Amino acid sequence: MGEHMTDAHLRLLAQDVRAFLEPQWRMWHLHAGTPDLVTESQGTCGRSSLFLRDVLRNEGYAAEFAAGCPTEGNKGFRSPWGWKGHAWVESCGLILDVTADQFGAQPVLVTGQDDPRYGRGRDTAAPQFIAVRQAAVKELMSLWTTRNQIGRTG
Repeated sequence: MGEHMTDAHLRLLAQDVRAFLEPQWRMWHLHAGTPDLVTESQGTCGRSSLFLRDVLRNEGYAAEFAAGCPTEGNKGFRSPWGWKGHAWVESCGLILDVTADQFGAQPVLVTGQDDPRYGRGRDTAAPQFIAVRQAAVKELMSLWTTRNQIGRTG
């Protein structure tokens, strides 16, 4: 597959993942008692990015979860309001971000890994939140697989 075809396929996958996640975000926020946020993607970047990484890997792409937090310096996402803790995916020399709209960017942002808005650091989430994230992604992957199997046979 050529580089431009790969980029286009990654963008389509990221858009499909975002569309799949949007109703999940609503449920997560209602469950957490935070239904009235500025964007539905707000506070979901860790789970969403880990899920996107797994979807990409299932499609045969090398993909890595990336994160950063301003407590590490210029790490995370540089928004109009300064650096914010954030998570995204890196694959094929690209950053794929399905929750960038929480910072005023496009809902699905696919950009080069040299984009100055991103600073990769460490995942600073507490272990219990990482465990919750992993459990959520396991459940999402089951739903994703079922949805895609039904789509192929229906």
